[in-house]
Amino acid sequence: MAAAFVAAFQVTDVRYAVSYYGPFLRDIPRRLGNSTVLDSAVRALSTAYPFLHTGSYPPNVLVLYGQSLRALRECLNNPVEARTPNTLCAVYLITICQLMVNIYHKSWLGKHDDSLTSHSEAIAHLLRAAALHEWKSTFEMEMVITLCVPIILEGIVNPRINMDWEIWELISSFKRRLSASRDNNRSQVTTELHHLAMFPKFVQTPEPHLPEIAKTYMQLRLDAQQIKQYLDQYAGAIPVSFSSSEVVRHSRIQAAYTMLSTLAVLLNSLLRVFDPWNASLVSEAVFLCDEIATQAELASCYRPVGAGYIPLCLVVAWAASDNLVQLARIERILSEYQSDFADVPWMSRAVWLASTLDSHRIRVISGRGAKNASVRPESCCIL
Repeated sequence: MAAAFVAAFQVTDVRYAVSYYGPFLRDIPRRLGNSTVLDSAVRALSTAYPFLHTGSYPPNVLVLYGQSLRALRECLNNPVEARTPNTLCAVYLITICQLMVNIYHKSWLGKHDDSLTSHSEAIAHLLRAAALHEWKSTFEMEMVITLCVPIILEGIVNPRINMDWEIWELISSFKRRLSASRDNNRSQVTTELHHLAMFPKFVQTPEPHLPEIAKTYMQLRLDAQQIKQYLDQYAGAIPVSFSSSEVVRHSRIQAAYTMLSTLAVLLNSLLRVFDPWNASLVSEAVFLCDEIATQAELASCYRPVGAGYIPLCLVVAWAASDNLVQLARIERILSEYQSDFADVPWMSRAVWLASTLDSHRIRVISGRGAKNASVRPESCCIL
């Protein structure tokens, strides 16, 4: 079992690299044999992985996947086992396995999934229940840091995900400890994590956060412009090998630029709620949505795993745009990506986010929104 997992982790093709899902996975083999639920999840993932590039899975893959779900349900019925790092890791691996084989199923809690139920909800629930203050190993801290980012991003388009701020404080301490142990002199990601953790709150209640939204928007635009300079160096390049260091570097730079543009256009949308006639914000929104769509088309060659972040970016761009031509383009691209991970209802999330923005607009127009923001949204324009 360990050998099969190690073999999967050694694949460097950016389209199928398991390492995309987090560096902590490399430590899983040494944890095998001590947790039934983790062993079952590893067996299911390792068996399914070799067939990822074909999209056709033999019956034993589905059998092992079902066994991993059964082991997880039994584990969650044990309050002690449910709070362990191995269980959280198993949930993450089962999530990856499900994304691979595109299986519709009942949720792990026995209820039918609806349009907003997500894997991140289950992970967020276990994080809230876990005794994180007792987790001190590198594996545990790296795993939690890795999982918190998709939880935050999913929380932007899924109102059911809600994490207490104390958890983000604790996770940030994990990052500080890891950086200190590695003599990492680079700028701390702690501040970045804190900023990222605020995005769901920005979307849900923008009025109290307008000054911070404006400031963060300016910084995101500047950061995106800087990264774009590096990304432009690869313009027109055709991948010779999807395992080459240059291709891997390009995919990471492209992902960083697209995610920054996505977060920027989200904040742009919130600012336009309070200043809809700001021409600079409007033109920047059109530009950012076009950039996201363009990068989504270019990143298609890295599907399915290497471009796994793209659907969420397209969801935000769709909700942020009011240009019919642009919307049609985004919908077309999103429908292509939808075939990779069919069990995630991306358009449902897009509609929810667009409806949330509309509800803010209606509230502001009716006079129930913030009438006197301490920072004028138009002050954030930098073009």
